[in-house]
Amino acid sequence: MIDWLQKFGGYTSTGLTIDEKKELESLRIQVKKYREMEESKKEVTKEEENKEEEKSQSQSDSEEDDIDPELDNIVNKINSNPQMKKMSLLPRSGVSAEVYGQFHKKESFVARIVPKTPEQIQRIKTSVIHSFLFGNLEPKDLEVVINAMEEKRFKKGENIITQGDNGDCLYFVEEGNLNCYKKFQTIPEPKLVKQYQPGDTFGELALLYNAPRAATITAESDEVITWVLDRETFNHIVKEAAQKKREKYENFLKNVEILSTIEPYELMQISDALKTATFKKGDYIIKEGEMGDVFYILEEGKCEATKTLEPGKPDTVIKEYTVGDYFGERALIKGEPRACNIIACSENVRVISLDRISFKRLLGPIEELLKRNIDKYQNIIASK
Repeated sequence: MIDWLQKFGGYTSTGLTIDEKKELESLRIQVKKYREMEESKKEVTKEEENKEEEKSQSQSDSEEDDIDPELDNIVNKINSNPQMKKMSLLPRSGVSAEVYGQFHKKESFVARIVPKTPEQIQRIKTSVIHSFLFGNLEPKDLEVVINAMEEKRFKKGENIITQGDNGDCLYFVEEGNLNCYKKFQTIPEPKLVKQYQPGDTFGELALLYNAPRAATITAESDEVITWVLDRETFNHIVKEAAQKKREKYENFLKNVEILSTIEPYELMQISDALKTATFKKGDYIIKEGEMGDVFYILEEGKCEATKTLEPGKPDTVIKEYTVGDYFGERALIKGEPRACNIIACSENVRVISLDRISFKRLLGPIEELLKRNIDKYQNIIASK
């Protein structure tokens, strides 16, 4: 084996190539010189110098000995693989890495400013404050985002984004309706999967996950007004806030009993889809008899469920909710009107919610468990 390496690979008996052997010897000479220069500055005895030399030699011998076991493994692989054997005869290429330091510092981010009238700024601020992406921004960050937005208008039938294209911005809808079409391998024609209305945001997935556009968005109204946010501002301001929001709600949702069986990846998806809303004491979050399309989890404060048990008499409190409790699932699962009222009974109540589509898509694995809990409500009402 050693003979083969020396003959065909240019290796020495220690397992190093001839060039590596020379380089190692040169390095040892330089190290020895530096040590002698360092020792000349100190007053040491001859005995200490000898010990240092012996120690140095011992370390060098140990380094060479350490090569052999590793080399044996490599040689065995080379001998057993003809392709590797051929490659071992080729000259080796160097490996380079990017140099970090003062010449590679991250440049300071400077957001662009698109001139707007005070009326435009107020319109944007009023709209985006309830948005999933922008609702949790600090006031100063929200100001940066609004300043960077640029107005773009589209006519009916125009494609705002096209499935498969690279994404470099997101859109916030101020006015008009849009249709979202997605191509599937099993369906010849694009399928309508979602509709966007004023207050909705689209195009952020391509920026969040650095992926191609997942669908095609087409203007449905005669005129659609959108506000466009560039990738750089999104990444530096909005994306960071969205990541913080995800972490916050992932930790919160882990403590919600009904979600204890959800996988971490599913929990992350739920966190991304959540929307938040706040209510004051006495506000109705849900009204009995209305059609429902939202599922709620109580994040802050207290609520109570009331129901009309006898016509002409005041509503009866049938259940109280505290942080981590959920409500609204019955209407989504059974397709029935809301069975009771949910009223905020704290000065400040904050809820997180999922719309019907997200509820069905993300909470499918626990739907049976939710159905069993619905039966508990019937027992509570029957006992009143």
